[in-house]
Amino acid sequence: MTVITRFAPSPTWYLHIWSLRTVLYNYLYAKKHNGKFMLRVEDTDRTRLVEGSIENMIHVLASVWLIPDEGPNNPWEKWPYYQSERLEIYRKYIDELIEKDKAYYCFCSSERLDNLRTEQKELWLATKYDKLCRYLSDDEIQAKLESWIPYTVRLKVPEARKVIFYDTVKWKIEVDSKDIDEQVLLKSDGFPTYHLANVVDDHLMWITDVIRWDEWTPSTPKHVLMYEAFWWEAPVFSHIPLLLWSDKKKLSKRTWDVAVEQYLEKGYLTEALINYIALLGWNPKTTDEFFTINELIEKFNLKQVHKSGAIFDVERLDFFNSNYLKKSDISDIYNKLLTYLKRYNSDFYDLLQSFPEEYNKKILSELKWRIKKFDELQNLTTFFYGDAKNPSSDLLMNEKMKITDLDIVKKWLELTLNVLQSQSSDFESVDDVKNVFVEKIKEAEMKNGQVLWPTRVALSWEEFSPGALEMMYILGLDTSIKRLENTLKTLWQ
Repeated sequence: MTVITRFAPSPTWYLHIWSLRTVLYNYLYAKKHNGKFMLRVEDTDRTRLVEGSIENMIHVLASVWLIPDEGPNNPWEKWPYYQSERLEIYRKYIDELIEKDKAYYCFCSSERLDNLRTEQKELWLATKYDKLCRYLSDDEIQAKLESWIPYTVRLKVPEARKVIFYDTVKWKIEVDSKDIDEQVLLKSDGFPTYHLANVVDDHLMWITDVIRWDEWTPSTPKHVLMYEAFWWEAPVFSHIPLLLWSDKKKLSKRTWDVAVEQYLEKGYLTEALINYIALLGWNPKTTDEFFTINELIEKFNLKQVHKSGAIFDVERLDFFNSNYLKKSDISDIYNKLLTYLKRYNSDFYDLLQSFPEEYNKKILSELKWRIKKFDELQNLTTFFYGDAKNPSSDLLMNEKMKITDLDIVKKWLELTLNVLQSQSSDFESVDDVKNVFVEKIKEAEMKNGQVLWPTRVALSWEEFSPGALEMMYILGLDTSIKRLENTLKTLWQ
């Protein structure tokens, strides 16, 4: 049997971080077993639809390389993937459940149901349907139907029995049928609820494994009962733990800080994001932390997924991302930077394109050791891409290094300028710059920092920047000389 997993989102918002983990686990499991991963859209709740959300999800999944084998963008000709286009199918199976006496018409008004819930809450009772319409006679049902009284269809839960199913993560789960609500399966508008539609679709689409987050565990007994009613084999269920903030509160669905798109906008690398998300609630039983997508596929095991909630820690994600940046080949990371800027920061992209690629790569080679993600890069490169400006005289001095007056500053800037002017060509590496300057500073009987501090400030005009040697290597002889001359001219003209 071919393993088939699915991700079945509702088009109600953007792709969340915990939904990304659900997608990832479904994807890893399917690929590990040489199976297929499917995308299906559960859009039957018409009151909550957000225009463009599914298109956004598909785009984001492509951005993080989790492309479904089957779905709206790459369909298999047998069926539509939007549940709103499958209403006739659900109606057929609703009629079958009613015929088998596994479901029944409910004619209760929304006002009655609201009052029922209020009364139950006031009495500290579980809020569920009181089965009023379950025991209507056939004549009463027919009369109401002929009178066009609006109705829903509810699941008829068997009385006095245990509903048992096995979960890969949670093992054996047993629920008393008296604690299972008689769920609405078909709404008054003719659309199915999630509970009916997902069972029917999972069966018809040959889903073998349902991997979803833990909040669906309480609904699973209802789904098991429907599989039994249809005489269908149920898929294997795996309910994965919730994601929590560091304060142990559940990640909210309605804040932008849980949207995957936000993390892409900030410039997190796909491989770092996927690597980190995979480890939230899953222990690969190794001391290694960094895995390629193929390594994740090879190692993934649902039985190693934790039962308790996992902490989503942005600082931990930063650690993963900075590690990937440091280890990445410069050509690879430069191409990823351009792709990122073209999508999220076109102005900075255009600015970089106006400079030679070799120059941009020199800058990135230096700063990839300092940044955590791409969106930090622009603010750290103003001295590489901006016009020269005059540094503060106070900034040029440094009491700890015994650079206490501008005459000393001038002396060391002139030394640096003379060294640069004596060079016939640009330096080939930072080590070349270092070898030249260490020797000249030693000849002057001074400490490296006393010369390099004012040099760095004169080249960058900032309190914080890469070191003087790195600045001279990246800027090159002509620009470095020009900036030093400008500082000397401005402060001592």
